[in-house]
This record gives sequence, C-alpha cells and structure tokens, in this order.
Amino acid sequence: MPSDDRLWRERLATLADRAAPPSFATDRLRARVRRRRNLLASGTGAASIMVVLLVTVAAAGIVGGGDPSTGTGATPGPSAPTGPTATTGKEPEVYVCGDRYDHPGSPPGGILTAEVSSVAKVNGDSGPAVTVTFAATRAVHVASSPPSLLQVLYLKDGVIVGGGPMVNKPGDTSAQGVDAIRDGFDLAPGKPHEQQLGPREMLCPSLTWSAIWARPDRYEVALVLGPVEDRREELVLGVPLPPTVASLVVTGALPS
Repeated sequence: MPSDDRLWRERLATLADRAAPPSFATDRLRARVRRRRNLLASGTGAASIMVVLLVTVAAAGIVGGGDPSTGTGATPGPSAPTGPTATTGKEPEVYVCGDRYDHPGSPPGGILTAEVSSVAKVNGDSGPAVTVTFAATRAVHVASSPPSLLQVLYLKDGVIVGGGPMVNKPGDTSAQGVDAIRDGFDLAPGKPHEQQLGPREMLCPSLTWSAIWARPDRYEVALVLGPVEDRREELVLGVPLPPTVASLVVTGALPS
C-alpha cells in the first residue's frame, strides 16, 4: 500500500499536468500603469502651476513694494492732509481769517479790467463803501453775481482780517459758496461800468472797525474776481473758489 507522501505527490503531479500554463492580462496591466502615470503627471503639473503663481504674486509684492491685491506698486494708506493752514504747505481751499492771501493781481492785456475806484469811510464803527469800475476792450455783456456777492477781502500785511461774503473764522475749513444769482452789465470801449459793492462788515476776532480806522494805513481792500470765461459776446465772471482760481484781483487803500 503506497505511503501518504507518495500519494500526495502523485495527486500534485496529476493536477500540474491538467493546469494551463501561467499567463498575465498584459492589456489590463498596461492600462492601469498608464492611468496611474497620467494621474501623477496631472497632479505634478497642477502643483507646478500653483508654485509658479505663488512665486509670481510674492515677487510682485516685493518688487512693487505694496499689497498685490491693489494692483499698484504703492501701499494703500491715508492721503496727505489738505486745508488752508500754514503747516500743511498746501494751497488754501477757502478764505480763512489769519491766512496769508498772496493774490496774483491782474494780468495785463485782458479783455476785462477792474479798478477799485473808491474806498470811502462811512463812520468809525462800520466798513468802508467800496466802488469798483469795470472796463472792456470790446463790446460785451458781463454775467456775474450781484455786487453784494462779489468777494472782498480786508488785508493787513497780506493776511486776511475780514471781508465777505466768503470768510471763515480762524481754523474753520468748512466749504464756502455764494447764492447762484445771475446779474450783469454791458461794457464797450470807452464806456466803463461802475458798481457800488455795498457793505462788508465781517472782521476776524479781536479786531474792531474803530481799531482799523485808528490806523487805516495798515490795511487794504482787495476785490477778488474770476475765473473769467470768454464766450465772445458774453464774459462769465465766476466765483473765485478755490482762491487760486481768481484771475482778476485789484486792491485799494483805506482812506486816512
């Protein structure tokens, strides 16, 4: 009787003879390899693009010196302060007591000219009566504000000490303006026009008319006009705001 070991060997040999030779599904294997390679490649490409973008944005921030989200090279921050105070170094936007008014005067050769033809003392407790005379080099209509709304300044050594209608108290930089009331007059060569401007009583704090009339030689009156827009048959005399746009400024001394 054969032993168990020999019996198992015979059975294994019989099974080996019946089995088909070993083989691999190479097509499936190749497809799996390609899929894994594609996944790895796409992942690596996306990571590379992300790295390039991050490096580009960081470089833009470093070179430009600002926040990349702004799209500019400057770092966002508060703007420089503005106003008519002497410490800012900026041109004044309004007329304020205590500010220096470096008026430009009137350029020669203009179509429209003006002259402070009279500054008369009314009494010791009020402002002067100011008269201005306009002239033109051609026949033209001048459209302007009424005489009472034309800008007048009282100056002492070039510093605003009063006037109106647009003069703020010291340190007050609030907006100014005049009522949009249209007025006007006609001019022609040899035919000037005279206007009485009416009173301008406003004075800066600590100053009185009695003090001014005690030393009138220290003060002057300035009529501030412009800008002037030439429309051929009409000249439009605008409101001088900000002060730097004034194009026609004439002065007159207070009477002794």
